[in-house]
Formats: sequence, C-alpha cells, structure tokens
Amino acid sequence: MPSFFLLGARPMVKDAPTMKLHEVLDWNDIAHKLKGLYRREITRGGGPEPYYAPLSMFKLMLLGQWHGLSDAQLEQALKVRIDFMVFTGFEPGDAFPEATTICRFRNRLVTAKLDQVLLRRINGQLERQGLKVSGARGAIIDATIEVALDCRSS
Repeated sequence: MPSFFLLGARPMVKDAPTMKLHEVLDWNDIAHKLKGLYRREITRGGGPEPYYAPLSMFKLMLLGQWHGLSDAQLEQALKVRIDFMVFTGFEPGDAFPEATTICRFRNRLVTAKLDQVLLRRINGQLERQGLKVSGARGAIIDATIEVALDCRSS
C-alpha cells in the first residue's frame, strides 16, 4: 500500500516521462524474477547495509541507465527528484541507498545473470506497446519516451 507521501506526490509527477514508463510496465513480472536475489531475503537474517526492496533497487538501476547517471549522480537525484522517489517507492525520511550500495546491487544482478535478462524483459514490454526509451538528452534528468509513430505531442 502506497504511503501518504507517495499518494500525494503521484499527481504532481503523473505527466513526467518516468511516470509514464512506470504505468505501462508490468512490475510483477520483474519482481518475481528478483525474488531471492538477497540471501537475507530468504533467511530473514541481517546484514551490514539496510535491506532495500529488490524491485525498488532495480527501478533505480533503470533510472540510472535511462538518464545516463553515475551511481553518485543517481544517489543525489533520488534525494531531490520527486518523480524518482515515486517511481522507485523511496520517500523523504527513508534511508536512501548510497552509491556503493547501488553498485553492489548492480553487481548482484550481474552475478545472478539477471541484468541482461531483466533489461530484455523491460525492452520487450516497451516494444510490444510501440515504445522505447531513447535515453538522456541534455541535462542529467530528461529521458524521453518515444512512441513508434512519434506521437509525443499528443
């Protein structure tokens, strides 16, 4: 269940390209593939860093990829961008993942051989809907969604 912050912030960012992507993707499919990525997710044991939801971390990885952000830039963007928070499910007052945690998560994906599998699933979902992420343009923060017939202005 979304928090009060996430419910209140969603209308403010509903037209952001990031949120348009969030609405069209099947996150249950992705979340299912991420189950068991953390050993402590299975054992319910502790660890040296906060346990971040694997789906939230994967969404964060996507934002970094789509916006051409380094891990340090991604850490900072998450702290100040409402659309990033809503997209990932993080919110003010949460402990945000640091750049090293983001890097470790990416390494976990690679080790589990999930990085390319999940990116193909995301791209496949977008392609079936006639969408693609064309990547960053200009500043750190403007990823553009293009519809197959270039209907961006509608």
